[in-house]
Amino acid sequence: MLDRRSLIFAASVALVAFGAGGAIAQQAKLKVGTLKQAGLTNVWVAKQAGIFERNGLDVDLTEFRSGNEAVAAQRGGHVDLILSIPGTAMNANERGFDLVFIAQNETAKAQGPDSGALVVLKDAGIDSVSQLAGKKIALSNLHSQKHVAVQVTLRKHGVDPAKVTFLEIPFGNHPDTLRSKQIDVAASLDPWTTQMRLSDYAKILAWDYVESLPEQPIGAWFARADFVQKNRNVVERFAKSIHDSIDYMYADVDRARNNITTYTGLDPALVKELPLNNWSYKIDPAKWQAVADMMHASGELQKPHKADEYLSDLVKPYIVK
Repeated sequence: MLDRRSLIFAASVALVAFGAGGAIAQQAKLKVGTLKQAGLTNVWVAKQAGIFERNGLDVDLTEFRSGNEAVAAQRGGHVDLILSIPGTAMNANERGFDLVFIAQNETAKAQGPDSGALVVLKDAGIDSVSQLAGKKIALSNLHSQKHVAVQVTLRKHGVDPAKVTFLEIPFGNHPDTLRSKQIDVAASLDPWTTQMRLSDYAKILAWDYVESLPEQPIGAWFARADFVQKNRNVVERFAKSIHDSIDYMYADVDRARNNITTYTGLDPALVKELPLNNWSYKIDPAKWQAVADMMHASGELQKPHKADEYLSDLVKPYIVK
């Protein structure tokens, strides 16, 4: 029979081995792809503030230049999880990538100001989207959800997208390209949207994400189906960390802006003027369906798709009824 001292020692070993909650206290390693954008600050904060660690995760963050690059890296097995705008993942799945949606990160605003905007020169004589036929519009990625949002916005104002010239130019080059009049419109995102909005040479013509589909999902986390099958508990802990990080950001808006400044390296004065990201893990199936419909109507998806194809049981607890 064990004496009292032996029992205490045995209990201590059990707590160390299994943790106070009964789960094995071992940090699961994850390779996560991210982007150096304000909307991904919550993920960086999840690592810096110990949110991942509290959920039993040891996360290695790898930065990519675009969602397309991240999807390719995931396909090659270089990262386990990626953040992508849903339209890109939908397109990838139609081409056989088999990505599973595991957590929503961000949506567009219900109304402007928003991150996504069509920006023109103040002296260009352009005062309406209806005047954009024959103009040159810069996009960071063609055949993307952003590209589709711009096309929908054009159609709403009576402009045939076929009568517009779309040029693929990185977001970071939009201000200089617009100012030098190489393009007529910058279909931009923050921080460049706000940078141009506050300048003496540019103005906002329209908020394209808002005009095409208010509150559309613009950031979500995806994993390969085989990874989810083998690591479901780890994926669930990652999703919980994303939810916790979003709650953390909204708990203190001033702290959130300070974190954006630290993570992105942007000027604090500019960050103060940015519309705060619309982080949200609450999922509206109708918005996901509308994105899929827009992508199909614009030819970026070859056939119609139902939102249920993307809303796995992992995310169903967060669907808004």
